[in-house]
Amino acid sequence: MKARKLSGSFPPARMAVLLLAGAVSCGWAGFAYGQSKSSPEWTTSSYNPQRDAWQRHETKITAQNAGKVQLLWKLKTDNKTMGMQSFREPLIASGIKTTQGAKTVAIFAGSSNDVFVIDAETGKMVWQKKLKWASSQPEEAGEGRGFICTNALSATPVITPAGAKERVLYVITTDGYLHLMDPATGDEKDAPVQMLPNVYGKPYGLNLVNGIVYTITGQGCGGVPNALYAYNTVTKKVTMSSPPQGGLWGTAGPAIGSDGTIYFESGDHPYDAKAGLLSTSVQAYTFSNDTLKLKDYYTPTNYEWLTKRDLDLNTTPVIFSYKGRDLLVGGGKEGRFFMLDSRSIGGADHETPLFRSELIANANVNFQTEGTWGSFAAWKDKKGTQWVLAPNGGPTTVKFPINYGDTPNGGILAFKIEDKDGKTVMTNAWQSADMLTAEPPVVANGLVFVLAGGEYTGQTNEVEGGLYSAEDRIERSKPAKLYVLDAETGKELYNSGDQIASFLHQAGLSVAGGRIMFGTFDGTVYCFGIK
Repeated sequence: MKARKLSGSFPPARMAVLLLAGAVSCGWAGFAYGQSKSSPEWTTSSYNPQRDAWQRHETKITAQNAGKVQLLWKLKTDNKTMGMQSFREPLIASGIKTTQGAKTVAIFAGSSNDVFVIDAETGKMVWQKKLKWASSQPEEAGEGRGFICTNALSATPVITPAGAKERVLYVITTDGYLHLMDPATGDEKDAPVQMLPNVYGKPYGLNLVNGIVYTITGQGCGGVPNALYAYNTVTKKVTMSSPPQGGLWGTAGPAIGSDGTIYFESGDHPYDAKAGLLSTSVQAYTFSNDTLKLKDYYTPTNYEWLTKRDLDLNTTPVIFSYKGRDLLVGGGKEGRFFMLDSRSIGGADHETPLFRSELIANANVNFQTEGTWGSFAAWKDKKGTQWVLAPNGGPTTVKFPINYGDTPNGGILAFKIEDKDGKTVMTNAWQSADMLTAEPPVVANGLVFVLAGGEYTGQTNEVEGGLYSAEDRIERSKPAKLYVLDAETGKELYNSGDQIASFLHQAGLSVAGGRIMFGTFDGTVYCFGIK
């Protein structure tokens, strides 16, 4: 259950990244390191290392003017799709010193190893670059197999935040190499680093804390073990957790607590706790001296049934501070949520969470389109109430106190964290109106921003047999729609109607400086906001 150090098995030239010790170490990033109300940023998947998707510095879009949100600009790119993949969730960085002067830029990673950097104010391209294949293994033609292993770039990049000694953009490409880029020019600061042991793995959202870049991989694509990977920007070493697990496919990657503990959920796989094989579980790791070590884990008591029915734990858990300690909320396809105390996430038996909800959704036991996928949001209102929001597919099994009618396709679910009868619980609060494939929500200034992605998520063709191809699913998908909701009631304040022409797959949105940004499958980048 300890880690393998991979640096020895990689060619020395591949590992020689000549960085000044600590130059790109951002320190403990906290919740909004280096940001201010005048220059808000979005530097990593789901906003911060805790993956709470709560933009704390938004002031321009308010409950009073949300109804006046409009399309500010859109830009059609030449991004080449791979399977259903197009763009990842964008980053937004301020004060980037381009050749045209200091700018706030939006950074989009495209599915075919392209990076697009766009002026957030004007929508004009600042630079774009196709990252070169770095592996000695040959690059494959085509898009891999099916809609699962598509040979696509699948991890949201990360950038060192404002206030760091040096702005460095980290992008992991389909050859498994980590690129260290200058966000102002697209120049590579050093040779790329081999972070994964093989090509065409499927990593998810990069996380950066104390100079360590983390990712997780899922679905065994390219023969890459499903594991937690860490790259130390000071020692230049890559470490992989061991043994390999079931698929780790929370799209926001690993979440990192205030003490540096790294958390992720695992999917279907043989289970043997003594051997460290922890399928259908939440796992907690520590990183020290280039070693990853299992710290704790939580396994649901019904894990065998969940595994048999393909109801994976498939999300990135969200972390928030509550009365002096970190709490986590997670879930998956089952349609049930659990809350864990970081001091002992599964209790003495590793099967006892702080709280486990009733079945909220997926009464149909549908492993394809229902339950929760992706990641969460967590925020605190002005009264000090802690909230957690989750995307959900399909109808719910319970009626929320505030709701807006039936949700055959799903939407957003909101919970309050409360203390009742001496226990900390999640209380059902509100349920949004119906949304087709709700992407993970974002919270800013008392508002919820969410994309109904429009993706057709069915996997098995029950009429003709077999699995749908990526082409089948693309054909059945619908254009996305942007919603702005009141964060305390779920009331709709704005929707974009038919302004978006295509759907999106695991792309997500980012909010900063009065701008709401995302990209769609057809290669179009959109920016909505207040003029």
